[in-house]
Amino acid sequence: MSFYSIVRNSAAPICKALFRIRCHGVENIPKEGALMVCSNHISATDVIFISAAIPKRKICYMAKAELFKIPLLKQFLKAMGTFPIKRGAGDVAAIKKSISLLREGGTVGIFPQGTRYKGVHPKDSSVKPGAGMIAWRAHANILPVAIITKDYKVKLFRAIDVIIGKPISYNELGFEKGNHEEQIAATDKIFSEILKLHEKGAK
Repeated sequence: MSFYSIVRNSAAPICKALFRIRCHGVENIPKEGALMVCSNHISATDVIFISAAIPKRKICYMAKAELFKIPLLKQFLKAMGTFPIKRGAGDVAAIKKSISLLREGGTVGIFPQGTRYKGVHPKDSSVKPGAGMIAWRAHANILPVAIITKDYKVKLFRAIDVIIGKPISYNELGFEKGNHEEQIAATDKIFSEILKLHEKGAK
């Protein structure tokens, strides 16, 4: 068993109890193949909620480069499949790493909003084209995920719903030339599916 699996299997039950995580749509998770897991972003703990909801997949995330300067934490993050990204500029190395992982059949977690929107409904936020660009370069399929909690603010013992939608195939993203406009359109499509999950989950 990998280090990631050991940590995930040990931490998931605790996290589910502390944050009352309720997982929906687990049957929609593909058993194999490259996958981009795309979700709305409300807190730094979103990666924990998603990992707790998606078993048997090692989800690799980007994390701010400053964290990799901290002894021990750096080794832990790397063992968990996390890799650094420099904030405030297009980090080519981080993007290339994401694409490489996907081309190798891995699973990469991406937040289309590009930053956290605490206390904000996703429909009132904006997205960046990064998700569409990485999908185009890696020819990856998408797994949309919605994280929903009261007032979109994470608190201990406040219920959190993690809703997993049906996969979006690469062919559904409408790429022809892979230019910037198509990458924006693909990101918008991905996020629209996330918003649909929020609409269904709110009822």
